[in-house]
Amino acid sequence: SVIINLDETIEIKTIKNELTQVHLNIISNAKDVLQNEQNSNLDFKFISIELTKVDKNAIIKIVDNGGGIDEQILDKVFEPYFTTKHKNQGTGIGLFMCEEIICNHLNGSIEVSNEELTYENQTYIGAMFKIILPMG
Repeated sequence: SVIINLDETIEIKTIKNELTQVHLNIISNAKDVLQNEQNSNLDFKFISIELTKVDKNAIIKIVDNGGGIDEQILDKVFEPYFTTKHKNQGTGIGLFMCEEIICNHLNGSIEVSNEELTYENQTYIGAMFKIILPMG
């Protein structure tokens, strides 16, 4: 399932195609994790997308409930050619390019962390990607 919570009053002036590419990459990775055999026991699988405003910044959070990213590799996910996927499935440039686009093309920042989240009185652990973009 995809859970969307958007503040529709927020308007981001940016390069639409590049931001879309970032979203697709992160969502595709979340989908892969949720379809992974290690998550076959989850009764409810979801990706949550939230858009809020803090000060003069738009904050986009994309979270899944796939168990999070191994803490030993969490600080490496934006490195070029780093992948946790099989050689036939991943090149390791997806999240690297996301960081490049957000930081160098859109003048924002991107962070990743493991978060505990609650949905419908159930607690989950998942990876959260937080994108911060200046508005205006």
